[in-house]
Amino acid sequence: MSTILKEVLAANQAYASDFGDKGKLPMPPGRRFAILTCMDARLDPAKYAGLAEGDAHVIRNAGGRASDDAIRSLVISYKLLGTREWFVVHHTDCGMETFTDDVMRKLLRSSLKTASVDASGWHDPGEGGGSAEGEHIS
Repeated sequence: MSTILKEVLAANQAYASDFGDKGKLPMPPGRRFAILTCMDARLDPAKYAGLAEGDAHVIRNAGGRASDDAIRSLVISYKLLGTREWFVVHHTDCGMETFTDDVMRKLLRSSLKTASVDASGWHDPGEGGGSAEGEHIS
């Protein structure tokens, strides 16, 4: 078991043990809104929007884009769970601004290893086979 997995499991156990009456919160978000935002690990929607458990739905993806799946989640949030407002929150220094779909396709064709970036752009280690499935990414 990795160190990260152990840390996450321990944090989850502590969180669950202190969850208390939050388990009795209703399924619909109490403040009746949803946020669509970027998955950037530097962002904490609960902090920047003043949220507690049960307040709002938070949908996250790369770039905070209204993808088919994000729209599906927002429609469910509205139609079945009563949200009345949606916020799309972007941020400065977003990593999605550092590449294009064509760059991503090229990197995925080259290999499935983690790429690196420097002043001249993105680079793939080229180790192992890539995937043509990257042609469908946008």
